Formats: sequence, C-alpha cells, structure tokens
Amino acid sequence: MPSPEIFCEETGNPALPKIVFLHGLLGSSRNWRSVCNSLSEERHTFALDLRNHGKSFHSEDMSIRDMANDLLRWLDEMSLQSVVLCGHSLGGKVAMRFASDHPERMDKLVVVDIAPRDYPPEHHVPTLEAMLALDLAKLSSRKEADEVLSKAIPNWAFRQFLLTNLGQENSQLAWKPNLRSLRNSIGELSANPLAGSDRYDGPTLFVRGGKSGYVRSEHFPSIKKHFPESQITVLAEAGHDAHVEDREGFVRAMRSFLVG
Repeated sequence: MPSPEIFCEETGNPALPKIVFLHGLLGSSRNWRSVCNSLSEERHTFALDLRNHGKSFHSEDMSIRDMANDLLRWLDEMSLQSVVLCGHSLGGKVAMRFASDHPERMDKLVVVDIAPRDYPPEHHVPTLEAMLALDLAKLSSRKEADEVLSKAIPNWAFRQFLLTNLGQENSQLAWKPNLRSLRNSIGELSANPLAGSDRYDGPTLFVRGGKSGYVRSEHFPSIKKHFPESQITVLAEAGHDAHVEDREGFVRAMRSFLVG
C-alpha cells in the first residue's frame, strides 16, 4: 500500500552517505536548506516536510508515532536502508521515536534542542489560535496578515517565521499547514515521545542552544538513559533554532560527529 505523499528537498550526490532532516512545529523542509547546502559536497541530504506541514499531505491524525511511521514508509519507498537522522524540536521527537523503534535503519542520530520529556502544550496554543483566527478571505497580502497578526504576536522575527507558512490557493491567501489538526493534537505533540524502556544504543548527538531553555542540565540524565551513547554539544550564542541562529557552529558540530 503506497504511503501518502511526503515532500522532500534533496541535495548532493546520490553516491554519498545519506542524511535525513526533520523540521520543527510550523516549520518546513526549507528550514534546513542552508545546512543541506553546506553539507552537499560530502553528504546526500534529504529535508522532509512532516505531515500537516509544508507541501506534505494533511490528515486529522497527528501523533509522533504517525510521523515516525510516515518516515519508515518513505525510507522504504526511497530504498534507503540506513541513514543519519537529524531532527529539530518536533522533528527531534520524531527522530527519537524512530531511532528507538527502528535502530536497524539508523547510522547515527542528531537531535536539535529538544529532550525526551514533557513540554507544556500551552506554550504553542496562543500562536496556533492567533493563526487560526486570521480571516484570510479579507486579506490580500502577507503584509496585511503581518499587521493583523502583530496584535497577538508582537515579536517581528517570530511572525516572519510563521508567515513563511502563508501561500496562495485559488488566488486567495491560505495556510500551508493543517492548523486545525495541529491545534487539536498539540497536547500529544508536546508530550514525551518515549516510554520508560525506550532506548537507542547507537551514536547520538544532542545539540543544545545556549540561550534556549528547551534542554537544561537537569534533562541530561534522561537523555543518557534513553541514549546511552549520546554526547551533548552547546552552541552558546544560539537559541532554540540553533541550526539557523548558528549555522556555521552547527555544521562544524555535525561534521565532527559524523566523522567521529
């Protein structure tokens, strides 16, 4: 049975070792474009859109395990037997779940600024509800959407990130993600993706943004419990989007880990 359509951006020589990148909540494959370009001479890279994001399919079902199963089907269809898997935030949760379930399909694991723990779903609810509240039929441009959205989301840089999700459909503004499904599933998406006995024994790198509170020292024991062969790298000047805010530092950490 064929899997639903998963969109990916692909770079590099197909003869090179494979890396698959997974984005965070309300992100898309484009969030990894600069990193993929930096690694394209030494790695064959794939950046995927998770379900209900970007150009991938929409579904009312939205769980970490659903997305891990999407990845498995995609790997099978692409005839990729073993890859380095790198995920940021929500994508990192999917990557942790997949590595625990399918260690035989893993070369190495990289998790960016997320830990195997519960996070408060309330953190994302105001953003999703503000996006859902926009009456796009009355707006004619991204600039107008930005102005309306600024009332609920004053952070300009964060709004620009959110507005990358705004496109055109039948000559009208439309959100690319399935926002309603994301809002309905946010409790499950915010929860720890792993059970107590889940573990991945392969080489693992956790990259932590030094200015982010998502991964703190008190989370290290849980990381080591589930990923006993893990190491933790801190990008001191980066926040939650560590691979974007310190791309050069992130690529250096990746290269060091991949050859180690």
